[in-house]
Amino acid sequence: MEQPLVSIVTITRNRGNMLRRCIKSVLAQTYTNIEHIVVDGASDDNTDEVISEFKDERLRFVKLESNWPIKETIDYGVSLCKGKYISFLDSDDEYLPQKIEKQVDLIERLPEDYGFVYCWMTYHDSSNNNTPFRVHKPELRGNVGDEVVRSPVVTGTPTLLFRLDFFRSFGGWKSKEEIGIVDDWEMCARACQLTKVDYVPESLVNVYINHGSVRQSEETSYYDKPYERLIKYHDYFLTFFADVFKRHPDYAQYHYHNLTYSYAMLRQRKKAFVFFRKYIRTSPSFSKASILLLRVIIGK
Repeated sequence: MEQPLVSIVTITRNRGNMLRRCIKSVLAQTYTNIEHIVVDGASDDNTDEVISEFKDERLRFVKLESNWPIKETIDYGVSLCKGKYISFLDSDDEYLPQKIEKQVDLIERLPEDYGFVYCWMTYHDSSNNNTPFRVHKPELRGNVGDEVVRSPVVTGTPTLLFRLDFFRSFGGWKSKEEIGIVDDWEMCARACQLTKVDYVPESLVNVYINHGSVRQSEETSYYDKPYERLIKYHDYFLTFFADVFKRHPDYAQYHYHNLTYSYAMLRQRKKAFVFFRKYIRTSPSFSKASILLLRVIIGK
């Protein structure tokens, strides 16, 4: 039986040396019917030279004339996809060889009401010889729309594999103008309100941090006013998923914590205390975290 085509989208900007590792990991997949679409935000490093090293027709490189915002860049990559399924890979990360094979095998056996699957991922510290230090390994499957709103559990862009039709139907990522930041947790939480989900219980992605390379977002003012962005983000969560928090008031605790902290860092103590009171009402006890958060508010 013919393998269904899987589209893999990578966006990048001035990460030529790391992009090489990313592309190699995609083209080395044991699942071979893939297309790798790399959308470049007008890099001026050695990205073009790195791309020229690859002669594989499954790789499609698109260089933009300028560095677009993150959501627009991703959406453009998605618009070029022809696969039945779609996955994503950040240009500083890599797939393990069986990532796509194992996820396609799973989703092909699932009913159509499963819109996506995920796997686990291992974090590596590039400042310490790429030492692995944590595995993100959520274990949620089925109807998990309420649970995923509570904290960033089903998340991690490179761990996901969607039915492309489903991905396009709910719109993918939201922009920073809409919700403050471009975030895969929000996107997954929203998707899980519409579909069931399953996972491969195995780490199939390596995520590298502290590598010191430029982020695509750094040249688009993405990190301006970080606390204001976090406030907008968590306010959005509390509003958009209000029905979930009405059913499970304690699920809002993570958001109240972040809103308290953000307002405190902006020295808006009255607002910080408003959310601090909400936070402690959802906490089973006045914990050490509560004390630390109170100290942030009062500036100690």
